[in-house]
Amino acid sequence: MQVRFLGHATTVLDLPGARVMTDPFLRATLGPLQRHGPLPDPATYDGIDVVVVSHGHPDHFDRRSLALLPGRPTVVVPRGLGAWLRGSAPGDIVELVAGERLTVGALTVTGVEARHWVAPNAPRAAPMGYLLEAEARVYFAGDTGRFAAMADLAGRVDIALLPVWTWGPHRGPGHLGPRSAAEALVDIAPRAAVPIHWGTLYPRRLHRVWRAPLDEPGDRFAAYAATRAPSVDVRVLRPGMATAIDIDEDRAPVG
Repeated sequence: MQVRFLGHATTVLDLPGARVMTDPFLRATLGPLQRHGPLPDPATYDGIDVVVVSHGHPDHFDRRSLALLPGRPTVVVPRGLGAWLRGSAPGDIVELVAGERLTVGALTVTGVEARHWVAPNAPRAAPMGYLLEAEARVYFAGDTGRFAAMADLAGRVDIALLPVWTWGPHRGPGHLGPRSAAEALVDIAPRAAVPIHWGTLYPRRLHRVWRAPLDEPGDRFAAYAATRAPSVDVRVLRPGMATAIDIDEDRAPVG
């Protein structure tokens, strides 16, 4: 399968029989935040079958970006977020809560618990991650801190897409950082991992005086993972980059 990191929490996953996009953010700016790295090429997100949205914060739930998607992909959101999409989603809208499952063609989407906060002015929908299964099994964590139930995913994940930072110079609560994301690998025990939610959005002009939070989290995650979870194949991608990951057939079956 192929994973393409378009920046922040946006990826395109080419799974066997399904093309999935996570948390689409396709614009150059968001309020005081500026995008670093290229704007995603529309050719890279053509033919999307399913979009999953983790929560209602505007860097993850961007209706203007969803409107840019061609075709009519099914849009999966946490329960309570669907009403905010009426009339602006490109295709059918399906709401899930953690533990619920949806099948779209060859793809099974299962809602997974997340530990994140809800901003006072954001839609009142509980943040969520997703387990995406179509022969290959991908855990998209969305935006979350570490929590004990991550261990329930052990043996069920081929590739983990884990957030390793946020959009500013400080992480704040409810976020994984490079070290805590590497610790989460011990809980989840995936075969491969790709760090996301870093290297993209940053306050305008701050990079001129303080670049480290923008440039370093992915590599720091890889360094911690090499010590804490050395058996996990970590692929660090910059925005716009893609990687192909072979899924070992000698593993537990999907489901």
